Amino acid sequence: MTAIAMIQALKHTDSRLGLFLKQDRAAESKFLAYCEMYQKIAAYMEYFRAAGVKAGSRVLFPFETTEGVIIAFFALVGLGAIPLSVKPYSMGVVKESYLEFLTKVTTQYQAEFILEAPSIRSLELSFQRLQLPDTDIQPQESANFAAITDTDIAFVQFSSGSTSFPKGIPVTHGKIVTQMQAIANHAQNRPSDATASWLPLYHDMGLVGGLLTTLYVRHNLHLSTPMHFLMNPVGWLSELSEKKIAIAVIPDFAISYCLRRLAITDPEEIANLNLTQLRMVFNGSEPINIDKLHQFLEVLAPYGLQPTAIKPCYGMAEAVLMISCCKLEDIPRIVTLANGCKAISVGQPLSTFDIRLRTEDGHLCREGEIGEIELRGGTLVDNYFESDGFANAKGERSFYNSDGFFPTGDLGVMSKGELFVTGRLNDRFKINGQSYFASDFEHAIESLPFVQPSKVATIQADDRIIVLIETKQASILQQAIDHQRQVSEIVLNQMGIKIPVDNILFIRPGQLEKTSSGKLRRIAIAQAYITGKIVLAC
Repeated sequence: MTAIAMIQALKHTDSRLGLFLKQDRAAESKFLAYCEMYQKIAAYMEYFRAAGVKAGSRVLFPFETTEGVIIAFFALVGLGAIPLSVKPYSMGVVKESYLEFLTKVTTQYQAEFILEAPSIRSLELSFQRLQLPDTDIQPQESANFAAITDTDIAFVQFSSGSTSFPKGIPVTHGKIVTQMQAIANHAQNRPSDATASWLPLYHDMGLVGGLLTTLYVRHNLHLSTPMHFLMNPVGWLSELSEKKIAIAVIPDFAISYCLRRLAITDPEEIANLNLTQLRMVFNGSEPINIDKLHQFLEVLAPYGLQPTAIKPCYGMAEAVLMISCCKLEDIPRIVTLANGCKAISVGQPLSTFDIRLRTEDGHLCREGEIGEIELRGGTLVDNYFESDGFANAKGERSFYNSDGFFPTGDLGVMSKGELFVTGRLNDRFKINGQSYFASDFEHAIESLPFVQPSKVATIQADDRIIVLIETKQASILQQAIDHQRQVSEIVLNQMGIKIPVDNILFIRPGQLEKTSSGKLRRIAIAQAYITGKIVLAC
């Protein structure tokens, strides 16, 4: 089966099933039935074909959460073209750096067109624009799809780019269908299920876990933008309740973010909240904050949220998406590591993957021993898009190491068949012979009331642990010494590590560089600190 079959199946889907798209938080969602979506896809295909798009055409694709862009994605896939899915231009993005990124991707991957998504219409671009059709384009009853096999590329998504320029990952039709089926099987989808997602569509979890898998099983999908969630996280919870959402996909920071807003929300505002229908929340994309997860479940338990609902999972773009996830009926297990920190289970790896862990000296890990996660099989792609991979230990260029496994750069432990992800290889600190991870420091610090989620980074520079906290609040800066002391104390109490107050710095907002998926680029942040480019708040 190919993704073409998924698009074709929309044609015969009940008109009550479809996409609820909410772009303006003050407006109601616009409903587009899947059968109508098929007709629009067919019309877009003819429009793009007339514009010169054909099988194999490479289209730089700023993937916005708008109806026209979503329809365009499926139309290009239907034509056998290759969308290169990238982050759209948005508020807060430096125009010059964004144009440089587009130019590099276009040049490196020889894109013939760039889709003129709404966000880039005002940008001056030197490459050929592929305009979206008018909104009143006449729908068509049937489409002339390209002849596609399961080994053909459906689209290219990109790695998060936490340590380097994002790498293109070619997702074939066969692998995307296999992955969607695996996610659907894991969720044990029911005919009445509805899914909700606000994750960006240029990110693998938003595209594959939210949009594509829901269309694959043809359930109602309530789709909104990241800004919609960020502006009103409590409103998002209310929508889960009102729409009787069964399945949702979120990054872990969303839990801390919701808790912050719930703490200042009038109880009457959420008095009618009912989350009993919410049975599967895929929680991934970043290390899980165990304390915040437990607090979230405790706060929302009176509103029907079950302790089994939140499902920590592990995945990556190179595997199309999901590698492991806790089972539907399980409460995630927690283990204590040798350094005293805790880790939470992300479930058993999918049966199609071979997984092993290796220590720094290359030996296979014992039960409970931290090592780098290595993968083989499953929906793991064969290589980066038009790349000869990286140099392995023997100096050979390959996507895999000499044993045929892909080194993920993630560290974890295995216990009773379950995987526990502890952090990134490049985010590990060695202190007194023990391994610690930057995210553990950050989770501890974020528990303080004056530290906002995702506004803190812990780095290592000149053998010192440095804490950088973004803030523009005058009240925090006026009590900086006291707040530095609180940061030092909470790290000492929770992790047993003493950080001098002089190593705890409050900095101006916007300096903690992040990847397209919101992960901290700690190497770049550390380099900025070492070279004196980090500006202190004052």
